[in-house]
Amino acid sequence: MTVKICIAVALLSFANAANNTGSYTSEEELDSNLNIPVGVMRKAQDAWAKKVGDPVWSAYLEHVTTQDAAKEAENNRMNEIVEKLSPAAQEADRAIRGIYSNETLTRKEINAEVSKKLKKLPKKVYNELILASQ
Repeated sequence: MTVKICIAVALLSFANAANNTGSYTSEEELDSNLNIPVGVMRKAQDAWAKKVGDPVWSAYLEHVTTQDAAKEAENNRMNEIVEKLSPAAQEADRAIRGIYSNETLTRKEINAEVSKKLKKLPKKVYNELILASQ
């Protein structure tokens, strides 16, 4: 819960700083485009924030740092949970996390691939993963 609050605060700071410069529209359009590979998206966001300059750049760096820390904390939390799951659920989790971490895929492709993977899982494994992720 605390991590989500930190992310929300960082995101608001980032958005407010961007709005103050009148340059938020292009980043918003970039961020809402589901057809850009995740790795390219991050580089484009970095370039956009750097181009706009301070205070957007500073707020963006703070936001990205907070976001990366939250992802790492969630990853560590899930690692502890997944260790206790069945081998089939552990394998499915590895495959799904592999999809999420593939920066050459777009968010749209990631969502489609994860959905396909989840639909192919046996019901017991699917339920085990869903319960573990809550």
